[in-house]
Amino acid sequence: MGKLDYACGYLSGGMEYVKDHGVEWRRKFIKLIAESGIKIDLIDPTDKPGGYDVKIGENKAYQETLQKEGRWEELRQYVKAYRRYDLRFVDISDFLVVVVDPKIPQWGTSNEVYTAEQQHKPMFFICDGGLANFPRWLFDVADLDNPAKNKRCNVFQSIEEVVAELVSLDIGVHPLSDEWVLVRKNLEIQRLKTTSTPI
Repeated sequence: MGKLDYACGYLSGGMEYVKDHGVEWRRKFIKLIAESGIKIDLIDPTDKPGGYDVKIGENKAYQETLQKEGRWEELRQYVKAYRRYDLRFVDISDFLVVVVDPKIPQWGTSNEVYTAEQQHKPMFFICDGGLANFPRWLFDVADLDNPAKNKRCNVFQSIEEVVAELVSLDIGVHPLSDEWVLVRKNLEIQRLKTTSTPI
């Protein structure tokens, strides 16, 4: 059993001001994780789990129309609905993968990062140029190498580097820090013990 079996990750990053709405990197990341053999689940906010009602947030054109036409309350209700889902996805995830682009506004991403920070979740940041280009405000949530706390730097330059880091954690090359609270894995272990124990 891998160290990260049953873990759930949330893929956070810009959508509103990104040309492809943030779809491409997320699909690539999901594909690379599947190919790596790690048994984790990933929540992609551009393809929300949960059916049609949860898919809101992907319709960028509709939101732009509401804003151009001054339909403020409709827009507020629309955003409120998908913001609730995305923050709930952060709540139920065990870790976050966060693409940071210092050149574009990332309001939702910031909200998700600080929600995860309050919950002491592991985060893996991807920033072109790594720490040299990482926004200074985020240095407070960056883990710089700290062997005493089983923490390694969590700022990477590519999604491939994050996949490699997750693989190394999964196979035990690097120990998991105290931030990892794998509830689903522990529930599964508990369930297996319960079903295999004779009454």
